[in-house]
Amino acid sequence: MKLRAIDDTLREGLSRLGLESAAVEPLAGDASHRRFFRVALAGEATVVAALYPPGGEDQVDHDARVQRWAREHGLPVPEALGVAGLVTVSEDLGSENLSAVAAREEETLQDQLLLALAAFQACPHAAAPNPPFDAALFRRELAAFEQYAAVVATRDATRFLDNLALRLATHPYRLLHRDFHLHNLFWKEGRVRAVDFQDMRGGPDTYDLASLLRERGASGAGLDEEQLLENAASRLAWAPGWHQRYFECAAQRGLKVVGTFRRLAAAGRQEYERWLPEASCRALEALRAVGAPDDVLSMLAGGPKTSGGV
Repeated sequence: MKLRAIDDTLREGLSRLGLESAAVEPLAGDASHRRFFRVALAGEATVVAALYPPGGEDQVDHDARVQRWAREHGLPVPEALGVAGLVTVSEDLGSENLSAVAAREEETLQDQLLLALAAFQACPHAAAPNPPFDAALFRRELAAFEQYAAVVATRDATRFLDNLALRLATHPYRLLHRDFHLHNLFWKEGRVRAVDFQDMRGGPDTYDLASLLRERGASGAGLDEEQLLENAASRLAWAPGWHQRYFECAAQRGLKVVGTFRRLAAAGRQEYERWLPEASCRALEALRAVGAPDDVLSMLAGGPKTSGGV
């Protein structure tokens, strides 16, 4: 969508919602095709508008339905303020995600992170708007990793990935945010709040914590992995065997993230290249912890292929 079309579509959506913008500031996006804007209204009020691509009406309806369900169930997500065409408007959680405030809020951050996680895990996952994870979905998520791997998967590697997906589907299930990492979590009024929640669904109990502790700058945020895991297992009443389950989730999620980042980098989203070394390193740790064969480890070697090499 060209810049002028974005301006017109955004302005029209805001107008239909009775909102007159004094200023519009583009915000960093996510891995989807949505565009985000901070909109200053009359006075000092601000909201966040999401603009979906042409033809995205069904996705708008879906995401708005998930947000309503989340709010009805007391989940720590922004308040929905309106939907008009390809534009959704939500409460503004501010400019600082947890990657920016983790060190500053160290004394209270762990408790608030666990409270936010507990809110999701206490929800009835069977009633969530999205179907729960199954082995087939876990396996499909690894397709980009295989496509953009440094070497072609061997039979042993494929068998390991198949079995990893099957194992995750046997874990105890809770409601997942699904992308519970520092860049999707914000600090507002002393609480942790979450964005990018439209894919929430039932899944493995340790999955969201694996995402939090092993993605996008988590290694430099000062979070104590073992302490957070122990506290989560106790406060969230995880069944025995959670340590092994955690590394199985970290292995699958890590490979999925590496594949996604390589795909986006190959498509020209170069900002994702800077996250690849950390993601690859943490995925390698998890794979070794669950006894992955050397054939899988070798698939992590090297950087993303270019689009011409795929």
